[in-house]
Amino acid sequence: MKALLDFIPLLAFFYVAKTQGILAGAGAILIATVAVAVIHLITQKGRLTKQQAITLVLTVVFCGLTLLFHDDIYLKWKSTVINGIFAVALLISVLIGRPLLEMAMKSVFNLTHSGWNKLTLAWVGYFVLMAGLQYYFAFYTSEQTWINFKTYGWLPFMLVFMVGQFVILKSHINPEMLDDKSNKSNKPK
Repeated sequence: MKALLDFIPLLAFFYVAKTQGILAGAGAILIATVAVAVIHLITQKGRLTKQQAITLVLTVVFCGLTLLFHDDIYLKWKSTVINGIFAVALLISVLIGRPLLEMAMKSVFNLTHSGWNKLTLAWVGYFVLMAGLQYYFAFYTSEQTWINFKTYGWLPFMLVFMVGQFVILKSHINPEMLDDKSNKSNKPK
């Protein structure tokens, strides 16, 4: 459900930008992002994850600047900067010996410290690739091509990366998590 909510701002942007232009699309993504953040706050007991908070703040800043100055350059930088920040944060976490993915997913996967570093570095590479693609489509293609990429063009890259992660990590799923799930499904109702 949470992942589906995160697509609402993209869908709002796509529809409004296609029908009313980039500036209106910036307003739509801003309103939708704030609305989704409020829903997350309600469903997550008054808290946003760090990723949700960063996305909210940067969306408000970049879309706000776009609307304030009537210039889509700020909106075009938004996705590149967000992906860049995630890449840098993950890289720093590996460099200081505390991979963020280990802290977030240690209950799901059973990896060595080296394995967590490799997984985190794979995500660094993914975010660097996405930042580069977002930059390219924002500044070197037509407005309609950029809108299409921003809305759904990145999905094939994410799907390939996620399938690759699943193939590699399926043998490292934490057995305790599997036991918990099977115990819950076997309980009488």
